[in-house]
Amino acid sequence: MTSLNIILIGMMGSGKTSIGRAISQKANMSFIDTDIVIEDRLKMTIPHIFEQYGESYFRNIESKVACQVASYTGTIIATGGGMVINPQNMKILKASGFLVYLRCSAKQLYNRTLQENNRPLLSQAEDRLTKIKELLVSREPLYARYSNFTIDVDDDTVDKLSETILKVVLHEYSSHKRT
Repeated sequence: MTSLNIILIGMMGSGKTSIGRAISQKANMSFIDTDIVIEDRLKMTIPHIFEQYGESYFRNIESKVACQVASYTGTIIATGGGMVINPQNMKILKASGFLVYLRCSAKQLYNRTLQENNRPLLSQAEDRLTKIKELLVSREPLYARYSNFTIDVDDDTVDKLSETILKVVLHEYSSHKRT
């Protein structure tokens, strides 16, 4: 379909993996999730990586994976929620594709992650909703700054969201090819 990468950014629980897989199927493009790449590389889960080595070690590996996936073409890439905190990651990813920010409210993120225990930044929090709000306050300006397109994901289905994203990306891609 396109050699352009479609890179999904947003908070944990915003649907990057689900929407990314749906886009991948609709567009017949490869899909990769940077968190899964990290887990495969280190042969351990993200919570275990945080527990054993700490967040800074994880962020270092995440940056290496950002460089790796930025070299791909025609791939749907779901990033970890904290990928945006490193400007170098975003510079590399932005140069390799079209960044889509999946914007989700704190309440919806809370509901979506409530039953999950694989979110190290949330599992340690005394008050999960407060932690989500804190993360949103610090990260939302970054998501907005780096994205080429923002879509609200609170109320639509994965199917509808993936279709909308594909239409926008195809329109942008075809516009750039003509210029």
